[in-house]
Amino acid sequence: MDGLKQIVWKEMLNECGQAIPQTLPELNSKAEDNPEIACLMPFYVYYFHTYEWQEYSLMTEHALPGTLNHAAFIALDTPSLQASAQMKRYFYGLSFISRIPEEGETAFTLEEWTLHVFRKYYYLTTKAALPAGDANVKQRRSGTWTFRVM
Repeated sequence: MDGLKQIVWKEMLNECGQAIPQTLPELNSKAEDNPEIACLMPFYVYYFHTYEWQEYSLMTEHALPGTLNHAAFIALDTPSLQASAQMKRYFYGLSFISRIPEEGETAFTLEEWTLHVFRKYYYLTTKAALPAGDANVKQRRSGTWTFRVM
């Protein structure tokens, strides 16, 4: 399992309380109640539910999947994140099949979700890039990070 995939799994497991929901509707329901899970969800489904998420995004009436697909596409297209071309293409395609929700349908606006997803991806890739034991990365709930090199 590559480093980022493993970090995404561990972070999702931690946020869900050691039991990740088995179905996408259950995961979506948890994400609607917890913004941390919602910000992890695009990366979790990319690695673990690639095709199911495409179908779910197309068929669901919920606003959050479409919002997160658009937010992930916009965030990952930022050159400073250096996201893989494959991941960018995945969310590019999803943004075309997902509707953009009306204002107020989700906890945050699309712009705010984009910022949160951008920060989450940066946090995940930074954590994946650091050798275990050499540094700790702590994410604060406010969206800022503290880096401590040991």
